Amino acid sequence: MTTDVITASGQPSSPLFPTLFFRHKRRMRALLIEGQPWFVVQDLAKLMNAFLEDRVGRNLDADQVCRLMVQGDHGLAEEMELISESGLYASLIYFHHPENRCIRQWITHTVVPSLRAETQTPDERPQRRLLRWERQQLSVLDWQGQVWVPLPDLSQVLPPS
Repeated sequence: MTTDVITASGQPSSPLFPTLFFRHKRRMRALLIEGQPWFVVQDLAKLMNAFLEDRVGRNLDADQVCRLMVQGDHGLAEEMELISESGLYASLIYFHHPENRCIRQWITHTVVPSLRAETQTPDERPQRRLLRWERQQLSVLDWQGQVWVPLPDLSQVLPPS
């Protein structure tokens, strides 16, 4: 039995598969939806040791919270309340506790970059790089294994004639 969720465009979709992260043996399920990180509210509440489920709807804006079908424990799809990245940071402020700073740092420096890196393929998009040589630096694009130099900066790269 497959449970579908209806997207904003009115099309059914399959349950979403979260990426699992662990902090102090507590699970945090996170997803990247349309390029934006979303987190399972229930998991965040356990990490923060706070009763978020009731307060999230009252304290956050409608675009910071949603309910979607997510692959749950034992492989079954469950409707879960998700919180956006901005909603997560707002919750950490609303429920101030000294440990929340460490949670924010973990989310910012580990979870979000890992989520984004997981979905990128190496040659998917051009990446801006800083090329350094002979006490110079030049902003270039690295795309499909080639380095692209902006035309106005080409004179810096070519040897004088």
